Amino acid sequence: MEDVKSPCIQICRADSNGVCFGCRRTNEEVGDWSLYTNEQKKEVLVKASNRRNAPDTQSGGFFR
Repeated sequence: MEDVKSPCIQICRADSNGVCFGCRRTNEEVGDWSLYTNEQKKEVLVKASNRRNAPDTQSGGFFR
């Protein structure tokens, strides 16, 4: 079985809630991605697709 690919699109900046503007994963989900099973990755992708970024972009930090 092929591994579920990361949704990263190289826009690695977090909003004030710690959600990435590019892939909409949380800081924790980004950091733990390689540790997740394919099922867990699919769950994260569903959660991320339902997230919206916070309007306050001034306090966002960079992942890289």
